[in-house]
Amino acid sequence: MALFLLILTFALNFYTSNEIILKDLRVYSARNETLPPIIVYRDLDIDGTENTSNDHIVIEFDINTRLKPNLQIIFKFCDKDWKPYDNIFLLNSGKDRFYNLQFRSAPNGVRNYTYTFKQKFPDERGQITFPFSGKWSFVIADFEDETKIYGSGRFIVVHQEFPMRVKYSRHVIEDSLSDIMQWNRRDKITAEVTTPNSFDAFFQKEVEIVQNQKFNFPFRINVEKLTKNSYYEFITHETKRFIRRDIFPGNEYRQLDLTETKKYPNDVLLKNFEGVDVSRKFQFTGRDFNGGSKRYRMDDIYNEYLDFNFVLSSPQIFSKDVFLVGSFNDWIPYIDYRMERNSNYYSKVVTLKRGTYDYQYVLGLWNDSTKKVEQLDRLELEGSDWGTNNVYYVFAYYQDLLYGGYDRIVAFREIYTR
Repeated sequence: MALFLLILTFALNFYTSNEIILKDLRVYSARNETLPPIIVYRDLDIDGTENTSNDHIVIEFDINTRLKPNLQIIFKFCDKDWKPYDNIFLLNSGKDRFYNLQFRSAPNGVRNYTYTFKQKFPDERGQITFPFSGKWSFVIADFEDETKIYGSGRFIVVHQEFPMRVKYSRHVIEDSLSDIMQWNRRDKITAEVTTPNSFDAFFQKEVEIVQNQKFNFPFRINVEKLTKNSYYEFITHETKRFIRRDIFPGNEYRQLDLTETKKYPNDVLLKNFEGVDVSRKFQFTGRDFNGGSKRYRMDDIYNEYLDFNFVLSSPQIFSKDVFLVGSFNDWIPYIDYRMERNSNYYSKVVTLKRGTYDYQYVLGLWNDSTKKVEQLDRLELEGSDWGTNNVYYVFAYYQDLLYGGYDRIVAFREIYTR
């Protein structure tokens, strides 16, 4: 009897347990998958009609599991540092949870995932809304137990309410910070923000600038935190001119294209078909997605996950570690992306879904206590050149006192340096 109960228990556990592995979670603009997830409401075209092309984002991911999962997506409104508000008036109750997720089976023959999910938000059935302008986050959780979280993401919602003009120009740092002239050449962003009469100009205090898709490393100009390279000017009482003049233009991103199935077949450890990477400190190269990525869209056996070995050749011994960053890790140098050194080579194997990715190499020192890379250096291996084509996303904040106060984004512009 004991043996029978043991076998029965094992069988029940086998058939009821369902391990869920979430892969390749992405959130991007409904306009184009290479663009960042920014929803812009109340923006107008040149002819004065409302532009609705920026009204949605897309959330997409794969699941590797034995049984079709029962998941939910929980949305949370955040402050400008992506910290969720603990404020009952900013919870958006009743419109903050998306359930009954519709999954599509993976293509026949694919082995590394079983289902895929792709959904536009706000959704057509009106289950989800984003009433507050500012930064938002979401988690993908078990429907029965929301403490079981399988993934998370971020996006931005803008209400175009304040007039804002943005200008790009080039700037040379006067007091020579570096013997390398290129390192003194910077991008300068100027944003003029006008507060409408129905608002209090005193509470319009900050502008945030994001280069390409490095949303975790913004440049900010705050009226209460001024420096010689980050400051503002009064044009009138209602209009402020925010200036940031110390942004390195950087280099065009390296790009990995895994869509060619003959070059990069399934089920083998892959390496760059064109050879190993080298330093680009004084070399201007290529064109890119401005920090984005694309996926292989064919519904066939090649729509699979691949192991790719990134290899950087450098005879120089650095005092810092080399990290791999790109559109696959939100441009954040995590410890899991630290390169391993062997003689004159740095390498790191990364599993990526077949597609095209922007990426770079950076230097830094990992801090175990803060779980962050410190003394980050983006120039030593990649260089910086005024010929680089960048896009800058500029956001104007208003410190709204409604509902106890929150960071409200009231104006947005994107400007290309080409």
